[in-house]
Amino acid sequence: MKKKGKELSNREKLLCVIYEMLSGKQGTLKYEDISVKAFTRYPNEFQLRGYPNYPDTEHTSKRIYDLRKEGLIQVRNKYVTLTEKGITYAKQIIKTQSKPQKLHYKLSRDILSEIDRIKNTDAFQLFVTDKRDQIVDTDFFAYLGTTVRTERTDFKARIKTIEDVIETIKTKEEYKLIVDLHNYLFERFKDIVKTKLSIGYPRRNI
Repeated sequence: MKKKGKELSNREKLLCVIYEMLSGKQGTLKYEDISVKAFTRYPNEFQLRGYPNYPDTEHTSKRIYDLRKEGLIQVRNKYVTLTEKGITYAKQIIKTQSKPQKLHYKLSRDILSEIDRIKNTDAFQLFVTDKRDQIVDTDFFAYLGTTVRTERTDFKARIKTIEDVIETIKTKEEYKLIVDLHNYLFERFKDIVKTKLSIGYPRRNI
């Protein structure tokens, strides 16, 4: 698989494997099945060192963790599912295998989905009606698509996803209110973000 003349990273290869296993849909997969499939598809990259006939499950787990941190997948009890962002990114990778990706300014499905979700949050409604002082921490968590109980890794992934959305739309005048809301919320609730992202914050291993 090639991307703009460059070899894909193992992380990108693994994302494509997951996408293909799920036929581009939001189903669930076991770690072990992903590891075996990745090894079958890319034996040189996903084999156990010194044992070329066996998959390296530890290496696959690390790449899964990389994808999770970027908000491309979700992990629950060793089961993996793609997010809308992951599906979109996998499609882009696969599309560029045969031809260079053309520049375009149409927002992707995952971006539009996040925009619609944000517009329906209480934080957005309060912000646009000049009632920002009524926004509370639970509204901030809802804006991110999380709760106070969300694990640190998933919380960090959601921040990355939202920041990617803001980076995409920040120069578009029609989305100025969303960008302003984002900046306001992250300034007002910066202590919450710092606490949730701290190493000592309780979390479970994937």
